[in-house]
Amino acid sequence: SSMLNVGHINNLTFTYNQATERAFKNRSGKKDYIIHVSTHGFFDDNADRRNSMLRSGLFFAGANQYWVNDSIEIKPNQEDGILRAAEIATLDLSGCSLAVLSACETGLGFNDSSEGVYGLQRAFKLAGANLILMSLWDVDDRATNLLMTEFYRHLLLNQDADKALWESQKVVRMKYPSPEDWGGFVLLH
Repeated sequence: SSMLNVGHINNLTFTYNQATERAFKNRSGKKDYIIHVSTHGFFDDNADRRNSMLRSGLFFAGANQYWVNDSIEIKPNQEDGILRAAEIATLDLSGCSLAVLSACETGLGFNDSSEGVYGLQRAFKLAGANLILMSLWDVDDRATNLLMTEFYRHLLLNQDADKALWESQKVVRMKYPSPEDWGGFVLLH
């Protein structure tokens, strides 16, 4: 946000108790050019097998009340702070050029060999996002912070998202040489 403010680029920031599932859903239809979510993501391959889009999601404010013993306590018809892929898929994110999911395991999903991968990446595509920057495993907070800062710095230099990701990964590699620190993020077109 501060980088965008320096460049006089309008942006909205939702933090702490404002960063709710409802606040995210309220962005539906708003034609946000970039959506950046920095939170905890999950993919649970032991969850409800009847609906694979319930197996992955993002945590928002209040989710800790429903995350018990490493499992989700589902409360029907209640905003629980856990935004599942099934919910995201119903939103209107058309106009979103780039969705940045700066969280662990946001690129994981259930692979149905005949239908592709069910997860956050499918949900954001169904909702209308053009590009999705997502992670394939648990990512380190420090390395991810550096990667995201560099990614936006390169985007603000008018580089396309692919080039910005490549350049930011090179910077992270210099400080954190292990591929687990710089290689977890991929860009889905």
